[in-house]
Amino acid sequence: MFAFTDGQLVLIPGFVAVLPAVPIALWIWRRVAGRRWTLMALLALAHITMVVALTIFPIPIGGQDFYRQTRGMSEDNVVPFATIAGQLQNLTLSSARQLSGNLVALVPLGIYGPALWPALRDWRRFALVAVAFGVGIELTQYAGSLIEGFTYRVTDIDDAIMNASGAIAAFFVWRRIERSGSIERLAERWLTRGRPPKPRPTPDRTAP
Repeated sequence: MFAFTDGQLVLIPGFVAVLPAVPIALWIWRRVAGRRWTLMALLALAHITMVVALTIFPIPIGGQDFYRQTRGMSEDNVVPFATIAGQLQNLTLSSARQLSGNLVALVPLGIYGPALWPALRDWRRFALVAVAFGVGIELTQYAGSLIEGFTYRVTDIDDAIMNASGAIAAFFVWRRIERSGSIERLAERWLTRGRPPKPRPTPDRTAP
């Protein structure tokens, strides 16, 4: 139930990452907090769970010896923009999907980050966190490969660059949307949908 095979490997599937997220989501939902905080906290939980499930899982727990002998530690890239340049020069559907996927991977961080942690409303601090988030993913993948003894997840500095770039772009776009007031108007319209309109005050005709 909690393992499957792929070639020589026995793997723990990504849905395992969802299991601890369920009680955390219930705690957030039942916590006495504002509606905005609750929605942003649930968005953060869903995003972090998705990132873990897609970048860390599935985790090999058996059959690694074959790949340790045939693959070893290879294919990693620490040269900035080397992978991006190669993908753009030989653009295919697969490379375009990989570029766009890396670009949008941390986009939700640009929305919930400043909302949950006011210190991140400063774009410089947010940029540092976005870069740290992207680099942290790659370092975690590299650590996993070291533990497994072969390159299971390719570590690429360009992935971190694209991740951080997408998050920073989302930060500025979301701030602009918030300043326009459109989000508040849409939220108010959605929350009041189906409710009867507020009665207008009746003018006092007895006044002189």
